[in-house]
Amino acid sequence: MPKLLTIATALLATIALTASPALAEPEPAKATADFQEALFTPVAGVLDLEETADGIKVAGEFKKGFASDLPSDYQLVVLDGAEVVLDFSKDFQEVAEIEAAEVSAFEFVTVTKQKIADIRNEDVVVRQLVDVAVGVKAQAEIGRAKVVKTEVR
Repeated sequence: MPKLLTIATALLATIALTASPALAEPEPAKATADFQEALFTPVAGVLDLEETADGIKVAGEFKKGFASDLPSDYQLVVLDGAEVVLDFSKDFQEVAEIEAAEVSAFEFVTVTKQKIADIRNEDVVVRQLVDVAVGVKAQAEIGRAKVVKTEVR
């Protein structure tokens, strides 16, 4: 009987050590949004998005397009058509450091039940609060990028 137990233990150890990588923890879903400067959309930069246990982690940097140094003047939202499906604005405003039209590298996690798959192929939009008349302000879109799957390397 002890010999059978030894053989069974050896077999289990071999199976555990050679288990398929498919049984391992899957890589978190990732996506990216690449903002390209264009006429009427001055924002240029990249956002990397990754699913976490708490929500979606956003890491990014903008090289140009931010006329105001006040983070509170900006919104960062994901749109499905005209509908906001995910709002990163508050978290972005808390970490954004804007100087000379650039936003230095930042990272935050937005707590949400949304998944990367829910926002893939949607648009991430940067809006800025601008003066349109004396005492009248409006949100103007200054950047738009499609959320695309990040290729695993």
